[in-house]
Amino acid sequence: MINFTITELRYLIALAEEQHFARAAQKCFVSQPTLSVAIRKLEENLGITVFIRENNRVIISKAGNDVIIQARKILHEVRQLVDIVDRNKSSIQHQINLGAIFTIGPYVFPKLIKYVMKNESSLQLIIEEAYHDDLINQLLNRKLDAVIIATKTNHPELIQIPLCEDKLAVVCSTQHYLTNKQKIEPQDLEKENFLLIDSGNCLREQVLEVYPKWSIDHHPPSMITASSLETIKTMVAMNIGVSILPELALQNLDTAIAVKYFTPKAPIRTISLVYRKNFTRMELIMKIKEQLNLIIRPIQEE
Repeated sequence: MINFTITELRYLIALAEEQHFARAAQKCFVSQPTLSVAIRKLEENLGITVFIRENNRVIISKAGNDVIIQARKILHEVRQLVDIVDRNKSSIQHQINLGAIFTIGPYVFPKLIKYVMKNESSLQLIIEEAYHDDLINQLLNRKLDAVIIATKTNHPELIQIPLCEDKLAVVCSTQHYLTNKQKIEPQDLEKENFLLIDSGNCLREQVLEVYPKWSIDHHPPSMITASSLETIKTMVAMNIGVSILPELALQNLDTAIAVKYFTPKAPIRTISLVYRKNFTRMELIMKIKEQLNLIIRPIQEE
C-alpha cells in the first residue's frame, strides 16, 4: 500500500525545483539529512526512483517527472481544502496566530495586545516569539498565520510586506568616552568591550556586518554575548561595554545610556510582515499591519 505525507510531497517539489539537496532543505527550513531521509522513504513507498543522484547533481527520472506533476496537483487540492475549511470556521474565524522574532516581539506585542483588547474585542490574538527559521517553518506548516521578521525571505508560498526601516545605533554608558564624539564610525568600536546578541538571532549577523573585520575569526578583543537585548541594555548602563541595537529596542532607556548614530548613514534592518499567499482572512492581516505601523513609527520618532 502506497503511503506518504503532505510534508514529503512538499520536500519532493522543493527538490524538483532546486535539483540540489542542500538548497531544497534550506527552502523547506529543515536539515539536509531530514530531507534526504524523507525523499528516500517516499521513493521506497512509491516503489520507483524519482531522483537520480549524480555527484552533486539531482536529475529527475522519467517516472519521477510524472510523480512530480501529480504531486503538484495534490498539493494544490490540499491548499484548496484548507481554504474551504478556513472560510467555514466560525468559532475561530476571528483568531489569528502571530509570531515575531525575539528582537521585535517584546517591543510591539504589548502595545498590539492592548490595542486588540480595547478596540477588537472579538479578535483573539495568540502570539509567539521564536527564531526566524522556526517562525517561517511554523508559518508554512499553518501553525502561525503571520510573522514579523527583520530579514528577507524569498519563499514562493509567502508574501512579505515591509513595515519600516529600523536603524541600528551605538549605545554606550554616559560615562563612556564615545558619548562625547560627534561622529561615530564602525572602527571606533574595534577595541571596545562589545556586547552582542546570542547566536540564532538574525540581528547578530546584521550587527557583525556593520564592521567587516568582525568576521567569525576576528572579533573585538572582548566579545560578550547575551540572550536578550534587555540584558545588553543593562550591561551598557553599567558601563561593562558598548553595543549596537536596533532603534525599535531603544524604548524606556536607562538615563545612564547614551545613543549615538553612525555617520554619515546608519545601517538598517527592514521590519516586515509575512503571511501565506493563500491565506483567506486578509482583513485580519490588514488590521494587524495597520496597527503595527501605528505602533512602530511613533516608537522610532520618540
